[in-house]
Amino acid sequence: MSGREEGLVIRVLGAAYDVQGPDGVVRCVLRGRLRRQAEGPQRPVIGDRVEFERVTPREGAIVAILPRRTALVRREPLDPSKAHVIAANLDQIVAVFSAIPEPDLFQIDRYLAVAEANGLSAILCINKMDLVQDPESFRSLFAEYEALGYPVLYTSAITRAGLDALRERLQGKITAFIGPSGVGKSSLLNALQPGLALRIGSINPRTGMGRHTTTRSELIPFDGGYLADTPGLRDIGVWGIRPEDLAACFPEMRPYIGRCEFSDCLHLEEPGCAIRRAVARGRISRRRYESYRRILIDQQAMRSS
Repeated sequence: MSGREEGLVIRVLGAAYDVQGPDGVVRCVLRGRLRRQAEGPQRPVIGDRVEFERVTPREGAIVAILPRRTALVRREPLDPSKAHVIAANLDQIVAVFSAIPEPDLFQIDRYLAVAEANGLSAILCINKMDLVQDPESFRSLFAEYEALGYPVLYTSAITRAGLDALRERLQGKITAFIGPSGVGKSSLLNALQPGLALRIGSINPRTGMGRHTTTRSELIPFDGGYLADTPGLRDIGVWGIRPEDLAACFPEMRPYIGRCEFSDCLHLEEPGCAIRRAVARGRISRRRYESYRRILIDQQAMRSS
């Protein structure tokens, strides 16, 4: 057999890769230069578009990784230069939070910053709405996110409220679900498609966290698109974002970047800061600005410890 074909990496199995080709899945290994660089940035990840050559009808070798449109990156907290791509060519992230207890808005800001840092669209999903007594008043808590252009969906796996809207957002897209443990991601996915999230295990009685039983990375087909399932999503955080890049992860701050008195302004206490001036004038939410400050100060403290 000869000739290169193009496909999508849908599963990583140690040194083997399942590639969705034109006529089905082909189990592939790496060839030549790619095999020698298997631990570097040239290691294929789920979502990669690759070129492969067949050895048999269902076996082959990956010979090239095509340019990545987006990359979901996990960086080392103390050394952002050490980065590991855990998924490529994602279209969006769905950040899931439980309505009860009331979501931590700082946590939401952190997850949205992760999406922005990785060049991904973000959808905020508030789940377990069947537990909310006054839905209309509750939704006002998230108005500022809608004003910033983030879609906010309100869902319930029990009543199936909001599931059609969520399904519509997922169709034809490659999506990663992220969010704290216990917010109902598994139940939500199973409500969308029974059996979809069976890899989510039971609750750990010591920590109260879900036992995520995923040991491999894969893309799960869903309504013309895929859902990304990888252990690395548990470790996604903002700690690896460079301090000078953090403000750009807050859309409302972008118009003011480059307008400060000092070119290396981090928008904390520096004089002549355009972002702090915009906060004082009510053009940037003070609460969101405090999230920015908290992330940045936490990053600095971690690096100096």
